Amino acid sequence: MSFFHNESLRKKLYDYIKRKINSGELRPGDPINQKEIFEELNISRTPYRDCMIQLESEGLVRIIPCKGVIVRELSINEVMEAQEVGAALEGMAYELAFYNARERCIPKLSELIAKAEKCFQNNEPIVQDLNMEFHMVVFEQCPNRSIVEQLVKMRERIYDFPQRNLVPLLKWEKIFWQEHLRQVEILKNGTPSELGGYTRDVHWQVRGREEYWETLFAVKPGTVEQYFTQRRAYCERDPEAESRKKRLQ
Repeated sequence: MSFFHNESLRKKLYDYIKRKINSGELRPGDPINQKEIFEELNISRTPYRDCMIQLESEGLVRIIPCKGVIVRELSINEVMEAQEVGAALEGMAYELAFYNARERCIPKLSELIAKAEKCFQNNEPIVQDLNMEFHMVVFEQCPNRSIVEQLVKMRERIYDFPQRNLVPLLKWEKIFWQEHLRQVEILKNGTPSELGGYTRDVHWQVRGREEYWETLFAVKPGTVEQYFTQRRAYCERDPEAESRKKRLQ
């Protein structure tokens, strides 16, 4: 079997698994049925193994030696860490894309904002694809494709696997689209560093929006604050004082 044929089968299986996770047919903790996949997709062990390794590297599955593969649950700590990485990367991506986006994208971005506002006026939920489309319009103007690739994977992992119910989050979606409107205003009248800074420090901020993340991931109130409290305690600790204390014990 040729390398290119294996690659085609691996991609076929990759899309198949991601669709099942995206739709909720496969939930966190569910096993990947290897036998069913072999029979349904007519795939051999080599592309299956390669696909599972790729999915594990993206945080979608966990390979358990001698047992199999299960769909992996994303912890709130991982989400918060991804948010911080995403803030830095997207701020840079928007800054790099600034002049191309100013020249080419303002009408399309304004059109997407108008679609969102119409949904809000009719009290209809915003589909996540509309938000992703807004970001992709700008991403397409970023010359650093590696940044864009990482951002797309990160956004998919947080929002799409499985897809989230945005109805309880309508008030937050309105805030995010107001921020999109502000991003377009900066594109029209501001500078690259202003757009990058606003995207990084405002649009991706978590503090003050703990309710959004706790609702999105169905965790109890205070979970996000606990993450930051623990992280702050770790960052502010004094290793030398801890070492002295151990010596005195």
